[in-house]
Amino acid sequence: MISVQYYIVTFINTHEAIKAESEAKKVDMKFNVIPTPTQISKSCGISLKVDEENMPKIYELIEADKIVYKNIYYKNENNEIEVIK
Repeated sequence: MISVQYYIVTFINTHEAIKAESEAKKVDMKFNVIPTPTQISKSCGISLKVDEENMPKIYELIEADKIVYKNIYYKNENNEIEVIK
């Protein structure tokens, strides 16, 4: 079985998510835009799906005030999602 682990970055609104997508593209970061999983939020929304090797770029964007996030989650190989930040 292939292990699929990744981070999910959520935002306070769609505007912030779109802004984060734009900023991530500027630094050639690999990510996917995904619907926010229902385990995290029942409302509509989009999030960024980021693998571990690209998380330092996310943190750099946060530190530089380029993106404003709501939460960062980690999805492990057992499909369990936990808040990490």
